[in-house]
Amino acid sequence: MRRISEVELDDKGRVTSIAEVHTSGGARIVLLPVATFPGHLNNVILVDHPEHRLLFDVGTPTSHPALVAGLAEVGVALGDLDEVVLSHGHMDHYADAWAFRRAGVPIAIHELDARILECFAERRAETERRLGSWLGRAGLSPERVASLVHTYSAAKPAFPDLRPDRRLRDGERVGPGWRVLHVPGHCPGMICLAVDEVVLTADHLLSHTTPVQMPQAITAHTGLEHYLRSLDRLEASGPFALALGAHDGPIPDPAGRIAETRAHHDARLAATHALCAESPRSVAEVSHALFGTQRGYGVLLSLLEAGAHLEYLHQHAFLTVEADRYRARRAWESPWWSARR
Repeated sequence: MRRISEVELDDKGRVTSIAEVHTSGGARIVLLPVATFPGHLNNVILVDHPEHRLLFDVGTPTSHPALVAGLAEVGVALGDLDEVVLSHGHMDHYADAWAFRRAGVPIAIHELDARILECFAERRAETERRLGSWLGRAGLSPERVASLVHTYSAAKPAFPDLRPDRRLRDGERVGPGWRVLHVPGHCPGMICLAVDEVVLTADHLLSHTTPVQMPQAITAHTGLEHYLRSLDRLEASGPFALALGAHDGPIPDPAGRIAETRAHHDARLAATHALCAESPRSVAEVSHALFGTQRGYGVLLSLLEAGAHLEYLHQHAFLTVEADRYRARRAWESPWWSARR
């Protein structure tokens, strides 16, 4: 593998200029940073090989002009692509897919996230219902729940249903033999793509941050249990010389970063357990204790992160809810989590 070209990072560790690396198998991998939402950067990744040329993720309609310009700068037009592979069903990664469909580029996504594209309105309504129900048991007022569900919905602009051309499964190959690694947790259909000794990790593994976790009580195949197992899967699929995530800079030591990410969650689990050992806590109370006062979408993200860690501890019998007290509460009232004595 040729060393990755000089990467320019901002003060948050995000890539701000085009960079590329060449693998031992003859692939040129190009990082194309684009602003998918205001203040939010994604690395769309071009994998360019004599036998196959694909784009890993596509960004949003807002970022489309910058992406097309970036591709042109490295000598590629939309019509030159053989395939688009979407890492997972979050809007900053797939929302511009229709532009590539109109250009005649086939679209691939893992089978567990295909429904997000094919049945967008249904999936959105279903998630709103489950999210509202979960928030109602997180220790929030009905008015606060309604506000947060609205915040979630407002961040999801309309997306016309799109049937992918290919539904991917774990272990399948794309291009000249690049491996698909299914790593659920952050999203049900999250995949990494192993391109020779380089692995494209999307949101699963990032160099400076950790992906937000969601309780699997809201969405199946998410949750911290799935995420940590998927870190094990990624590690066992290596070793890799380099990882490239969808946000932040390159990861020159993927195994070391996996260990750091595990340690991060171990520390957060310990902090969550300690809070519940002091006194019974609701999700909202744990969220505030861990993350302080949040604003806007940060309120929802911090609640989901706290809830995922509480759920994990409860699944592993480190926390409990007093049975009599739980039965006495109505379905929409908050359970209070306590550390087991």
